[in-house]
Amino acid sequence: MNPTQDLNEDMDIVGLWLRKDPIRWVSGALAGATSGLIAIVLAMLLTSMSRLEFWFPVKLIGAIALGPSATVVGSNFGAIITGFILFEIMTMVLGAAYAHFARTSFLPALLGMGLVWGAFTWIFIWNLFFQSFKAIFAAQVSSGAAFVVCMVFGMGLTAVAFFDRAIRGKDL
Repeated sequence: MNPTQDLNEDMDIVGLWLRKDPIRWVSGALAGATSGLIAIVLAMLLTSMSRLEFWFPVKLIGAIALGPSATVVGSNFGAIITGFILFEIMTMVLGAAYAHFARTSFLPALLGMGLVWGAFTWIFIWNLFFQSFKAIFAAQVSSGAAFVVCMVFGMGLTAVAFFDRAIRGKDL
């Protein structure tokens, strides 16, 4: 018997990824929202430590919809709310995708996948997608700070195991 053939018959990854599991997707969206909240608070703390406006990270995301005027210093609640909603929607979509592809609740596997997802978020979402918006590109946010925030977001997605168990009514 060929050992490679035996290995290939053990797991059908495509079949696993094509499975529909709405509860898992909701768990991922909740994990994404929670992890996104932690990440944005970290971003705001890092911004404050840099002696910039505390709300700047949220307003910067709001600039995607409202333009560069969203980042003007001061209490622009419209920009803050818009930025927070846009950010949370994005993190919920990323969390649902993470939950769909990380089909386990085994913490070490979720942590490893969280590192991968954090790197993915930093490379593709922060460095490629967000930088295509003129207001975000012009802000010249530190890539190092963005990397830390993205990695915290990725690691926080491990909360999918908690939400999955809670929604399914399994012992936590």
